[in-house]
Amino acid sequence: MEFGFVEGNVRLRVDGIIYIETSRHKNVFYTAGQTYSIYKKMGELEAELAGMGFVRIHQSFLINMRYVGKLSSYVMVLATGKVISVPKSRYPEVKRQYALFKGAE
Repeated sequence: MEFGFVEGNVRLRVDGIIYIETSRHKNVFYTAGQTYSIYKKMGELEAELAGMGFVRIHQSFLINMRYVGKLSSYVMVLATGKVISVPKSRYPEVKRQYALFKGAE
């Protein structure tokens, strides 16, 4: 997919995006090698990436489930080692979506 980042238009493979985090009024895409910033609402990004293996685990985080190493006790650990807490209100839905994703692989 192509995104209009602050750094310019960049084509990214969706499975190369590890996660997206809101930071200072913009969203930052984290990939294995680089980060990219975009001025777009998280809800819009969530809609664009719907059905592509992403789950919104927090108001500020959209995670690519391909990179989830572990999910338990309201905590998600990514393959990169990053630890993100999952709010109690979202945990059941995140857990359900992750189980569906794992079953579909």
